[in-house]
Amino acid sequence: MKMRKIVTCGIVGAVLWGLVACAPGKSDREESTRLYEEAVSMLSGDGVSIADCRVAQGLLEQALEADDGNIDVYFGKVLNELNLWLPDSAYRTATTAIEKIGPDGKNRLKAYFYTVKGFIAYDRGDEADARAQLSQALVLYESYLKEEPANLDYLLNKAVLLSGLEGREKALEFIAGLPVKEADRQMLTESLAGFEFSQFGETWRAKHRALVTGGELAVEADPGRNTDTLSYTQQP
Repeated sequence: MKMRKIVTCGIVGAVLWGLVACAPGKSDREESTRLYEEAVSMLSGDGVSIADCRVAQGLLEQALEADDGNIDVYFGKVLNELNLWLPDSAYRTATTAIEKIGPDGKNRLKAYFYTVKGFIAYDRGDEADARAQLSQALVLYESYLKEEPANLDYLLNKAVLLSGLEGREKALEFIAGLPVKEADRQMLTESLAGFEFSQFGETWRAKHRALVTGGELAVEADPGRNTDTLSYTQQP
């Protein structure tokens, strides 16, 4: 059966921001974190350009040289490689991050990395790999929900993965059976209905074009969720 198209909402949009002070004698991890925070700070303001993304990419690579076990850096690097529309590189970065976390690792970005790999595989037209990667992500979200059963982000992510792997009806059944407030159920249903999986490649290509042509990168905080979403607006 063909894999259904699914949503990207809330899954690949998380971005961590902030600054860390730098002082002599810092450990490798602290230096890695400093470089990471410097990179993401370049991407957090108005009028971010493709040149900013390239400089940030260099900082992220330096951060991994300082500490190649800093998973946050892989997270930032994957997002920036999508800004630069380097999907093959983003796929490799996500793969390395998963290997660094390890089979028994508890870092919850692991599901994100599997999801991004699945989206990239789908965009490539490799349905078998997309299914394999997204199935891994689904298993992880199910395990996270055992610990945080009311986490709306995880519930949404599970629903959209179910929609892609098992069909929209299966996802709607899952949402209908959730012990959540009716407003939350409506939000999950509307989010599921509002997006197509094909938007992943289309959206990131459009974001890249906007950056290349002088578009503006904005970070929109959604008060109803615990993640941020990236959106790009074209300058007049």
